[in-house]
Amino acid sequence: MLDKFSSPPDYGIGKGYVDSEIAETRDLRSPGSIKLAGKEFSYRSKIVILVVVDSLALWLGWSMAYASSWQDFKVNIMSQNAEIYSLFLTVLVFTIFLFSAFDLYRKGDKSRKVFSSIKAVLLSHLAVVPIVLRFYNSDTIYQLIAASLLTTFLIVFQRTLLNWIWSYVRQKHTPLRQKILLIGNPEELERSKLLLESSEVFQIAGQLDLSDFDDEDSLHLTLDRINDKELDEVFICSWESIKGTASLYWKLRTIGVNWRILPINIKLPERPAEIDTIIGVPTIRLAQSAIVGIDFFSKRIFDIVVSLFLLVIIGIPMSMIAALIKLGSPGPILYKQTRVGLKGNHFQIWKFRTMVENASELQQQLETQNEIQGGILFKIKDDPRITKVGKYLRRYSLDELPQLFNVLRGEMSLVGPRPLPVRDVAKFAQGHYFRQEVLPGITGLWQVSGRSDTDSDGVFNLDFEYIENWSLGLDFKILLQTVQVVFFAKGAY
Repeated sequence: MLDKFSSPPDYGIGKGYVDSEIAETRDLRSPGSIKLAGKEFSYRSKIVILVVVDSLALWLGWSMAYASSWQDFKVNIMSQNAEIYSLFLTVLVFTIFLFSAFDLYRKGDKSRKVFSSIKAVLLSHLAVVPIVLRFYNSDTIYQLIAASLLTTFLIVFQRTLLNWIWSYVRQKHTPLRQKILLIGNPEELERSKLLLESSEVFQIAGQLDLSDFDDEDSLHLTLDRINDKELDEVFICSWESIKGTASLYWKLRTIGVNWRILPINIKLPERPAEIDTIIGVPTIRLAQSAIVGIDFFSKRIFDIVVSLFLLVIIGIPMSMIAALIKLGSPGPILYKQTRVGLKGNHFQIWKFRTMVENASELQQQLETQNEIQGGILFKIKDDPRITKVGKYLRRYSLDELPQLFNVLRGEMSLVGPRPLPVRDVAKFAQGHYFRQEVLPGITGLWQVSGRSDTDSDGVFNLDFEYIENWSLGLDFKILLQTVQVVFFAKGAY
């Protein structure tokens, strides 16, 4: 058996491996292995840079909050006030600690989570509130609030900017991406390549097709020829297809590179997850259901702030729309209808009236013309019940604006599954009721993914995707896309 390993055949790594430069036999204990430390040094340098930049953002936010004039800001008021400076250092320690606890200084997607940065900054300032109330005057608490808001903005701005710059640099300079090796069956290799290349983080240096190897020894011999100093990670795309996984595990640990299993055939929701071990068996643990607890609280605050801001901005245009409706046709300005919301509770939704007064009675005569596939939702083009003014309000979704008051009342959210009439919910299948576990929204993935052009099954799939992958960032993205979709009146009737 020793002879077999001492004189390996020429697998080249030509059978399935595409980078001939990554091939040489070596001893990890040799002095050349010190090159491995270079990658770790680069990673440590990035951490130091992030800590310094975060600290500067915190200092700048506090200096702006505690300076009563430009002259105070120039001389750095914190250096002139020992009490404020000591409070700043306390918050700085809390902030760095929480950033580390939220994995904002580690590799991977977690370090780029903007919402985690916001939580860390706000919690670090919240932690010193008892100290301020006990040892400082009342004005300091207001300055602390200002400092927390300014610091949050600066941290989010610089983190977003750094992420954008780093992503741009990686797109232009592929050598900065992590070089990886893929191991798996042909189908999984192809799907893995599409996934990893689209991330703009990895550069696929090569791949090993398991069908090219007769036994585990030949695969191990090929792995022995890999130059670890040119490779950052190994991805196993077909773990269940590998024979002798235990020996492969030790082989991968001894070639000097990190490796991970990519469960390409397991479709998991894009929720925060962690690996947990039960009696030696690794399991994937997903975070709790979306939009509960602190998630619900943060989403609710976001809804209230944005709704109030929008009502201040569009108050006059809404009054003009109300006047046009009143002059255009007889009937009330607002249309109220019972809709099904959170946990199946009924509530009255408010919209600008776009139809004639007896529209509900006329719908029964039009059921056979329903153009939404699946029969649950009801919509038809050129609906004869729509008024002239209502046609334009619907085209640009202006009829939805009064629902901002539903949001303030806590019956709806800005973004979420569309609240449906009782008539539609009565036709639900058992698997459709999941959408009622969250607050319904004025807009959502349905509206920015085709609106009226999407069939019933498509709507439910988009609702499920939204609930599983929710984040404040996703809400903000959908709101921006809604503006674009409404402007071009895509899929509206």
